[in-house]
Amino acid sequence: MNHPYLNLLRRLWRVEIFSPAGFVQRALVISAGFLLVHLAGWREYTSVLNGTVGPDSTGWAGSTFFGVAYVLIYLAFVILVPVLLLAAALLAAWQRLISTRCWPRK
Repeated sequence: MNHPYLNLLRRLWRVEIFSPAGFVQRALVISAGFLLVHLAGWREYTSVLNGTVGPDSTGWAGSTFFGVAYVLIYLAFVILVPVLLLAAALLAAWQRLISTRCWPRK
């Protein structure tokens, strides 16, 4: 059974790395990762950064892993996603500008 959303996902997954769709794809993956760890409740484990163990008995190692992983994916979400989306928009605009007849071709 060919579902239109599955076909869209397949096309989106096979895009070039340095293309507008590639930048959007990476932004979506980072956003999905952040949504996943946020819904999993890993935000509470960031308390390990100020010296306290997380909310349950995962110990220092588990709390440290969850806290650092949450902080890294949060920073990627806050810093990289806007940059990737802006890069995708600028690259798409540049490609559209280049492909029009406004520029003289030799």
